[in-house]
Formats: sequence, C-alpha cells, structure tokens
Amino acid sequence: MLEKGYETDQSELGNVYYPKEGIEIPDHIIVKYVEYPWVTCFEVEGIEIIKEAMQKDIEE
Repeated sequence: MLEKGYETDQSELGNVYYPKEGIEIPDHIIVKYVEYPWVTCFEVEGIEIIKEAMQKDIEE
C-alpha cells in the first residue's frame, strides 16, 4: 500500500492506510469494531476529507 501512495498509522486493531493527499487528520485515528443486527464491521474516526480535493476529483 505504501508504494501506491498511502500513509499508514497504527490503531488498537492494526494498521490504518489512507491516501497521502485529500484528507486531514486533526487528532488521531480511532478504529472501532461494531456489531449491528444486519452487519459486523469496522468504523474509522479521525479522518476528514478535504472538500477542495474532493471537488477537484469530481471536476476531472
């Protein structure tokens, strides 16, 4: 993943990979293991999409 342009951070549940550009990490990344009646999944908090970067991708 690193050679594809992603950064990595360590969480309680393992590594979190995210793109180098277009996001902001204001504090730290939190990964939660969540069970809903219809699905069991991981939820990630602490990564925000920079709207300008998102708009640029839409225009291209």
